[in-house]
Amino acid sequence: MEITNYFNKELHNANTSYFILDTKGNTGDHGDVDFKSYDWSPSKFNRVKEGDLFLYRRPGKASELKGKFYFFGAGKIERIEDIGEDRCRGYIGKPVSFEKRLLPQDLEHYQWHFKQRGSSWGHFFNQYGMNHIVKDDFKGILNLAFENGEEQTHNYDEEIKLIQQQQNNNYYVEDHKSEQKVRFGQKVFADQVKLNYGYRCAITDISTRSFLVGSHIIPWSENKSHRLDPQNGICLSVLVDKAFDKGYIGISNDYKVILASQIKRDKELYDQLKPFEGKKIKYPKSSPPRVDFLEWHLKEIFNK
Repeated sequence: MEITNYFNKELHNANTSYFILDTKGNTGDHGDVDFKSYDWSPSKFNRVKEGDLFLYRRPGKASELKGKFYFFGAGKIERIEDIGEDRCRGYIGKPVSFEKRLLPQDLEHYQWHFKQRGSSWGHFFNQYGMNHIVKDDFKGILNLAFENGEEQTHNYDEEIKLIQQQQNNNYYVEDHKSEQKVRFGQKVFADQVKLNYGYRCAITDISTRSFLVGSHIIPWSENKSHRLDPQNGICLSVLVDKAFDKGYIGISNDYKVILASQIKRDKELYDQLKPFEGKKIKYPKSSPPRVDFLEWHLKEIFNK
């Protein structure tokens, strides 16, 4: 099932309009709450109406990616309310979190239909944070955000709830609620961790996204209260993630890589990881690893 079928009714309505909405994703941004509500000034932009569809964009100034924007979701303006002082609030229906965040490099060869981009992104998006686009761009960006254009889940409610819970600094996930909740919880955690590290392994600097893992410092099974906590995570490439998970690698409280002595029993593995011994890991702009979590890992998992 293609992801665009989720919005089938709206896409077949001739009255539907399409937009890009910029958001910083927190209540300090005019009251915006990702996947819940969006505020704007009708005197500056009065084209949005109930039933319209939109793409979410995090602008460079608010991005975890050091000035790079990214697209991360979509939804429908379900209801619009006048909240006074030249402000109105749109309440979000059918919220969708993208399977894959779309960075500028992911869109380098995308041919926009609503406007010609030119050779750079400079002045392409409106500075006041709302862009009126066309149906083909809504569908095109949506399909790019899902591998092979396929919808991986048919019900986004659980994932959106966990994203909003994480944004409210509530990282607790109970055991055995459902397989779906565990799967979505792991995804919400990993998506944010990888984003914080700019989609680069904190140790090897590998940036091929299919080789990256949002690795828990204190494992999911060990602590319910920090399962969604980005500070309990490090973006690692698959080999390094496995070595960290099995205690062959540790990270000191000054963020340097430590190798366990037993790693030398496997010469090939040792040769792969030795170049990183003593190296300081990449320190993210947002949610760096908590030292007490790293110390727990050294005490409970690291094979001295």
